[in-house]
Amino acid sequence: MDILTVALRDVVLNQDGDRWRDIGLDLDDIDSQPPVPEVECVPPNVDAEPRVDGNEGIDNAFGDALYPIVRLALPELEPEARAGQERGIGAILLQVRRWNGTANDPRIEVVLTQSAGGTSADPSSVSFEGDELMMGGEPAPPPAWDGNDHWWARDDTFFMGNETQPIVRDDNAYMADGTLVMRLPDRVEILFFAGEDAGVRVRLTDAFAFGTFSEDFSTVPTATVAGRWSIIDLLDTGNNIGICVGTPQRDIVENQLDTIADVRSQPGSGGAGVSCDAISLGVTFSGVRGNWAGLGPSRALPDPCAE
Repeated sequence: MDILTVALRDVVLNQDGDRWRDIGLDLDDIDSQPPVPEVECVPPNVDAEPRVDGNEGIDNAFGDALYPIVRLALPELEPEARAGQERGIGAILLQVRRWNGTANDPRIEVVLTQSAGGTSADPSSVSFEGDELMMGGEPAPPPAWDGNDHWWARDDTFFMGNETQPIVRDDNAYMADGTLVMRLPDRVEILFFAGEDAGVRVRLTDAFAFGTFSEDFSTVPTATVAGRWSIIDLLDTGNNIGICVGTPQRDIVENQLDTIADVRSQPGSGGAGVSCDAISLGVTFSGVRGNWAGLGPSRALPDPCAE
């Protein structure tokens, strides 16, 4: 079976209402529900109430409590991230290798990367100028998202830019009844660009990516990435959002993180009275089959605090 390439877009960060309750995984194997939630750890803020879980024990403090805070600082994060993915920048790319081509395969290899560019044009007619994909001196046509697009992956997601050595790879992934499941290495980076001026770097532990294909394997109506996002890594990307060190906004965010933290970054390290040091996260995408075109230049995540 040839390599199957899938491009994911339409990231769902804004999970207001009760949408967050069905996005993610039960990361701690505990269904934390009132009146006295059973939890693997307690918020660092001793006055904060432990968070309750979503449906079937889903842990997703990001969708429930963190994204509303991020949206105050960066209200266009989701629409800008979606717009970038739509035009071929920062889409999640999955390469499915060593697959038997059926809905059930107990062991496959899956590479996860992000796009440097994508286009509906003939790949031989385009080239990168800087980090922009160009065609005849003009920006190349964007992806059509019809299954025929060509995609270039960020070269920094491969060791020393070597296409045979992907950094994020699970060679023990599997396909079960058309659902692909892969485990992500700890602290893998996923980038979301909010236009030219801001963005977010997400690093997760205990993370999985999974999604169910359509019957002909041409689309993935819903794919999910879920895991634990440590407070340290959250604070590390604060500058990319524009929440700069030493500002009142930064102090507010740090206090809020101590209130909404709901899991440990290292699974199994919790216990009675142990402080949470991470936020649970679940986000979704939708995907379309595409064609692998190789590697392209990796644009840097903006840092408005450095200006």
